[in-house]
Amino acid sequence: MREYRSLWRFNQNGMEIFERALIEDETGNELEENLSQFAEPVESTVSFRVRDFTTSKEMAATVLGAFGSANPIRYLADKELWCWVTFVLREQLFKRNSEGIRMLRERHRWFPSNPNDWRKAQRHLVRMPVLLLYRFETDADHLLCSKPSELPDIREQLTSQQDMFNRTFQKVARALYFDDSKKELKPGAGLKDEGTPRRLAKVRQQFDVTWELEDLEWEEILAMLPKEFDRFRPSL
Repeated sequence: MREYRSLWRFNQNGMEIFERALIEDETGNELEENLSQFAEPVESTVSFRVRDFTTSKEMAATVLGAFGSANPIRYLADKELWCWVTFVLREQLFKRNSEGIRMLRERHRWFPSNPNDWRKAQRHLVRMPVLLLYRFETDADHLLCSKPSELPDIREQLTSQQDMFNRTFQKVARALYFDDSKKELKPGAGLKDEGTPRRLAKVRQQFDVTWELEDLEWEEILAMLPKEFDRFRPSL
């Protein structure tokens, strides 16, 4: 567990070795031990404690808390900040394989894309959970109940378009797929067949042709869904 007095953002030198530092322990240690040479504190942010997070929601809540009086929305395009947070959380976000190689996988999981590029921006393992928790609070539980290192299919399917960033729509998805008693996704919510998040994304597009979804209550939308969603639909 490590604590920083604020959030930081990499300077040019830090950004130049950021990617290498994710892979090479020796370089990563250099960044940690000489932080002020490679980064600068972010104004108005407060202490940030790195610990073992069980879920993406726990991680996002800790990062949000460290923003203090600063508005995180103002920093969505600050790639230097998000790269720093990604770096200090690297041991949790990117596990090593049997040969000791850190599994970074797709670039946009660790290097933040333009926040207006919805298909890529939502893949970042830190910035997107922070945004979802800030915008929707508990209405994002279905998107944030996985481990910090995972990018669950439900998050990919239900955040890949700008008009999905709607609290009413996410309330519907949470009611369908999140088990409040177990604090996890319902069985089958990660599949690709009838009634799953992939289908909900398609049905939402069909509804948009006829209705202005923002003018409806989430319970109304839930009731309008076809029978294929009955396996997940709660009784209200």
